[in-house]
Amino acid sequence: MRIKIGTPAPTRRLRGLALVIATGATVGSVLVAAAPANANATTKRVAADGNSVTFTTSDSSRDVSGSVEFTIDRDGNWKIDADARNGNLVGRKVHWICDLTLGSSNLRKSTGTKKVPGKKTRSLDAAAYEPFIDASYDQLATAGQADCDIVIG
Repeated sequence: MRIKIGTPAPTRRLRGLALVIATGATVGSVLVAAAPANANATTKRVAADGNSVTFTTSDSSRDVSGSVEFTIDRDGNWKIDADARNGNLVGRKVHWICDLTLGSSNLRKSTGTKKVPGKKTRSLDAAAYEPFIDASYDQLATAGQADCDIVIG
């Protein structure tokens, strides 16, 4: 078998390919092992009449920031009113997630995803009825906690 000078040998090509695969696997494992963003604890405010509880906080991620109000009502309704300010030049898709916790019970609610153009602010909201809130309102008002997080992408 004759091999032209300057042409890589088959084993050399395989070693190069193996190196590329190993490098990709290493980078991939670092990306997978990256810790997720932590949700922000909220400030809890019970209305004077006791018929609603509002959790408020602010958050930022990847140069997108905003504030959120997560409200639960005695009748089982909930709503999220939030905004997001994009500090980047390029638009970002954004949504808010709020986790309502009572003991070992956890309820997750979120806004829809909205594209926020660069250097602009957009409002995000969501609302619905939740049987768990209706059934557990008194306990949620006294011992419930919420964490809310802005999510990019």
